[in-house]
Amino acid sequence: MSLRNFHTPLTEAEVDEIYQLLTPKQRKYMDAFTKRSKKSKWLEVLALKKGIIVTKDMDTEQLAEAVNDWILVEILDGGYGNRPFRCECGMPLRYQYIVTHKKQNKTYKLGETCLGNYTRLTPEIIRDIKKGFHTIHLERDELLLKIYRGEKTDIKEFAEIEIPQSYLEQLEHDIPLLDKQLQKLYDQLHAKRRERLQKQCQEERERLREILYQSRQRRTSKSYSVSYYSYHSSPKTHSHLCISYEELIERQLNELKQIRAKEELIPAGLRKDWDIIQDIVRAAKRREEFDYSRFKLLLSNLKIPLRIQ
Repeated sequence: MSLRNFHTPLTEAEVDEIYQLLTPKQRKYMDAFTKRSKKSKWLEVLALKKGIIVTKDMDTEQLAEAVNDWILVEILDGGYGNRPFRCECGMPLRYQYIVTHKKQNKTYKLGETCLGNYTRLTPEIIRDIKKGFHTIHLERDELLLKIYRGEKTDIKEFAEIEIPQSYLEQLEHDIPLLDKQLQKLYDQLHAKRRERLQKQCQEERERLREILYQSRQRRTSKSYSVSYYSYHSSPKTHSHLCISYEELIERQLNELKQIRAKEELIPAGLRKDWDIIQDIVRAAKRREEFDYSRFKLLLSNLKIPLRIQ
């Protein structure tokens, strides 16, 4: 069967035509998606007009509590070509907006034309709400066309990142993701890979610098370097590297700052190690000899319980 060449925005007849092809599970999700999105948009517009800051983690109940005004309860759809509902003015309706005023405890069943008359919401607010509804319709159309064309969303390539629960629920209802949802996942994936690459590059730079330091030690006279030995006297032989106080700070300052910020969380058994680390830094500043290997070991032991990367 050849597919029709639909274009967005879809007409009401085209929306109804594609709707007839949906499975009950898909239809249930699409109905809930449209109603939920419109209710959220309604509250978002009113909140912004009232100067209420809307955050991503606010759900519709929290928004409704903050707005404390006209709340969109539900939008009923009688179906294409049908007008089974009535407006308060008596006009037959396909779409019926059920709105409630929280303070006055008033509920009205209205058509789009009477929304402003009964709620006394300004024309600007009504216009912004309808503009938001138009965007929701475009997203609905995008999903319907993806379903009509048999598009599927394969999330295997996003195994490295955490996928929002709402996305997984959408896919469980056999609804592909919107382009903007896919873009969000790609952005997160690229950020994750970029972070991993930066970490690998940093580790490689550290490795090369370590090689360079050792090479310099072999070439440089001992009078131009600070050799280091075990902070606690020990008869065993140590491998000496060339590192100055400035180099020590350049390489470890960030970790030292993080430990300092979490100083109160250091386990009792490791507090002595933290004292030793600080003594080593002070000794390096005085140009005294110190054991850098010992320093790094103590530092690593502290980072583990403090969860410092």
